[in-house]
Amino acid sequence: MSEEFHRGFIEKLEELYGPWEKSTSRFGEASYGKISKDLCISPSQFSKLIYGSATDGMYVRSIRNIERLAEEQASQTKLQDLDTLIDLERAKNRNLLALKSRTKFKAVLFSILGVLIGSLITYQYAKRTEIRSTEKSHTFTHPLLPFFEQDFGADFDSPFLNESEVQEYCPCSAFEGEWSLNHSFKLPLPGSRAPGLYYIAKNCDLRMKCSKIDEQFVKKGSSLAGYEYLVSEIWIDTRQTPLIPRYFDATTKSYTTEFDTLIFENNLQFRKVATLHAFNVNKFYIYPDSIVRKAEITGRFATDVDEQLTQVYNIDIKHILENVLGNLIKTDCESAPNPFCNPNDLKEKESVISFDCLYTIQAENLGIGGGYPYTKGFRLEKQNYSDNLMCRCE
Repeated sequence: MSEEFHRGFIEKLEELYGPWEKSTSRFGEASYGKISKDLCISPSQFSKLIYGSATDGMYVRSIRNIERLAEEQASQTKLQDLDTLIDLERAKNRNLLALKSRTKFKAVLFSILGVLIGSLITYQYAKRTEIRSTEKSHTFTHPLLPFFEQDFGADFDSPFLNESEVQEYCPCSAFEGEWSLNHSFKLPLPGSRAPGLYYIAKNCDLRMKCSKIDEQFVKKGSSLAGYEYLVSEIWIDTRQTPLIPRYFDATTKSYTTEFDTLIFENNLQFRKVATLHAFNVNKFYIYPDSIVRKAEITGRFATDVDEQLTQVYNIDIKHILENVLGNLIKTDCESAPNPFCNPNDLKEKESVISFDCLYTIQAENLGIGGGYPYTKGFRLEKQNYSDNLMCRCE
């Protein structure tokens, strides 16, 4: 899928800026630096997008940004056409003013200019409001991005270990870097008066760094701090189908194949209610045979709320954020097996840490009689330090 997104991203850039000149690092007359500024992303993110190493989510957001830039350019062209029309009308009225009485045609002049200028201002305000609204809804980056990524020449102190510390803090030094959500996962949402409400985690940007504050409690180099920006969604089954037995087997306490393969976006029976944004603080403890994760949420908010759906289906988004999803971070997760006892086995785009969890809530009302199972996995996208590390399995 990333290859398709990469190809679409390049095509959109060529449509907007011109042919891709790889030898000069330009699209038409625009440099990579100018384009990354236009898209409001860092040079490192733009490099990932250009060379095919970005996530699907990054491609989707960047393609939308390019499309909005194209729309804004088109609107600017229309505004210029309106300016030209105003100039023509002014010229016409100057000629008319020379032929007829000043008093009469002053009124005509101001009337015409008033209509045209009013139309111009209204169009420009509406278009810019639409663009700002769209950008506010869809343009999101990791809240700590400036602290983890800066240009080499910037006045910047990286949170990652420097080269002189990586051996001292092995194995956690090998885990430092950027991680993503390995696979999206979905859950039924309890706590409502009727079935049919679902949560789906779409993607996350997790930044891991070695933690030095736990050294008095755990072995040096075995503790990680993880700062996670998670994007998820709430969907409604418009038919409000009961969870059991179609989607959940009460005997085996597991989801059915139909639920596992269900894709909300491809099923007209389901409609998206809102997009959720959450920031979690994680602690990871690395042992030779396992990895333990503990987390707490820093905050969560909703955007793109479909108010019509919330009214029709009596969905209280605030209640869901505070009382239903508020406990999602306090799930019972098993420790993950550690296949990277030798930290040199960690590989970008390949290495995954997966945690099997049960989500429970006091207001459970869907008939499961226990936890809601799900698996949350993180995939290594970009490793801060990947040279040979001296620590080995014990």
